[in-house]
Amino acid sequence: MNRRLIGAVLVGLIRVTVATAAVAQDAQARPSLAIADVSVAPGSWTLPPPQLSSAIIDLMTNELVASQRFRVYDGQWLVPEQEAGHADLERLRAAASERGVDYLVLGSLTGFSSENKKRRVGGIFPKPFLLGGYSRDQAQLKVSLSFRIVDVRTGEVVTTSLGEGVGVRKNRSLGGGGIVHGLPVGALVGAARAAFSRDAMLDDALKQAIHNAALALARANIPTERR
Repeated sequence: MNRRLIGAVLVGLIRVTVATAAVAQDAQARPSLAIADVSVAPGSWTLPPPQLSSAIIDLMTNELVASQRFRVYDGQWLVPEQEAGHADLERLRAAASERGVDYLVLGSLTGFSSENKKRRVGGIFPKPFLLGGYSRDQAQLKVSLSFRIVDVRTGEVVTTSLGEGVGVRKNRSLGGGGIVHGLPVGALVGAARAAFSRDAMLDDALKQAIHNAALALARANIPTERR
């Protein structure tokens, strides 16, 4: 009985050891990379909000880690004093090479635009509404991103990906242009809703664009560098 128990324990230990070794070997077989920079240059589009670059980097890091296709390093860890979104690429490349990181991920915001469509039917309402009407608004925010994976040692671009995302919000209201007890409530509520909707649309658009771009990167045939 004791021999059987000891044998079962030994078999279990062997299986755990083999599984651990397989996981470690699989991790070593994955390409290692660090997300270095996402450029957000001003242009003719709608002005992007501040700190957009760091938000894109955080979301892309999460996506690539979740894919289990890469060993992902933090660019801030490689060069701690760099300003987020404004990486010194030469220093990053040197730090990545020193620490055995195979590739750098570089990104760019290529499109950022918003569109508002309004349909309004006027009308007269009893007091306390002086003027009003029915309105149906639709707001849309579109984001386009591009990413490339660059070999740390040679500078070769081994793969690229594109991602687009759209956030949409619809709003229907009555009496949007009226005055309630002398206060421009409609205008204040409208402004608050617009700010909230823009943030929500941006969040939806970014997540969609980054997910699509990360999926393309994870599917690419990227060799593991041998050092």
